[in-house]
Order: sequence, then structure tokens, then C-alpha cells
Amino acid sequence: MPSFRPVARAAGAFALAILLATGPALAAPSKGPCYTVPEFAAEQGIRLHTELMVVGLTCQHMDVKGEVSLFNQYKQFTLKHQTRIQQWEKTLVAYYKRTTSGNPTRAFDTFRTRLANETSQRAIALTTPVFCGTHAPLVAAAMAASLAEIEQGLSPDADGLRMANAPRCDRPAPTILMADAAAAAAAPARSPAAAKSGAAAGTTTKTKAKSAAP
Repeated sequence: MPSFRPVARAAGAFALAILLATGPALAAPSKGPCYTVPEFAAEQGIRLHTELMVVGLTCQHMDVKGEVSLFNQYKQFTLKHQTRIQQWEKTLVAYYKRTTSGNPTRAFDTFRTRLANETSQRAIALTTPVFCGTHAPLVAAAMAASLAEIEQGLSPDADGLRMANAPRCDRPAPTILMADAAAAAAAPARSPAAAKSGAAAGTTTKTKAKSAAP
């Protein structure tokens, strides 16, 4: 079975290629909320956990009779790493308490809903067979990996572009700033050459946030 890190990188690279090809490249704001290193790492963990959920729900046609379904593997992952997931959640709630004036728990819940919508919109843009073909292996790889392997794969200092809702305070680039991919999916398509050029230059991209009902 492939290890977690290369599978996660492959799925992430595929997602970034789609977002760069469909979304307009905009400069990141010079001022605004930013993540500490632990907050950035926590967002990457919550992003992974949410993506596993969406894959489990979207790719049920890939379940094999007599084997644990993708969604049940997601639930097993949740139980296996429950303590760490709760720590990620608390870290992000603290981030929203630090950066917003409203209810930080509600802000986190809204953000997580947007993450699920973002992944679902990506699945629609790719078509279910393509999305599941590239993302379903992530579920088994995450289940087989140790917590140390998962955190190494999600490390804020890992090479390459990373999708995130805010930049790191100490290293604002290279990051693809994402609040909701629905706006990217609805935007006019960019040429593959333009997308490749933006990725090579470490372009920081931000899609317009869009409220989502829980």
C-alpha cells in the first residue's frame, strides 16, 4: 500500500492544478489575519479530515463488498485520531477568537462547512470518476499511516504549494488561499499555460469567500 505522504501530495497537486486552471490568480492581501505555524498545521489537519469525509460520501460506488467502506474508514480514522483532531479544532477555534469579533466556535463551524463545500465543488468540477480515482486512495493511506506520518505529510514546512484559508504569519507564500472553491469552479477557465506559469512562480491565489448553509 502506498505511504501517506506521496498519496496526499498527489491528491493535493491534482486539486491545486484544477484550482489554478479554473480560478483567477489574484494577489494575496498585504494585511489581514494570518496563521501561526501551529494554526497552519491545524488547518491542514482539519482540511484532510474534512476531505476524507467528502471522499467517503462521494465515492461510495467504489466500495468493495465484504470490505470496510470508504465512509466507515473515515469514521475509523476519526476514532483513531480523535484526540489529535480535537486539538486541531481547539487550535483553530483559538485562531478565530484571536482574529474575529464574533463567536469563534461558530466561525470555525462555518469554515469547516465551507471546506466540505469546497471539496464537493471540486468533485463536481472534476466529475465523480476522476475525483474518486485520484482521492479514494487517500482514505486507505490515511488509515494505514501513523499519526507521526500524517503530521509529517501535512507539515507546514513541506515543499510545494499548500491550500489554506490564510497565509502563515512567518511565511506568507507559497500558499493558495482558499475559502470556498465554488467561486473558482464558476470562474472562466484559464489556459493550461497560464495555470502552469502561476504554479511555477509560486503565485498566491485567493478565491472569493462565499457563505454556505450548514
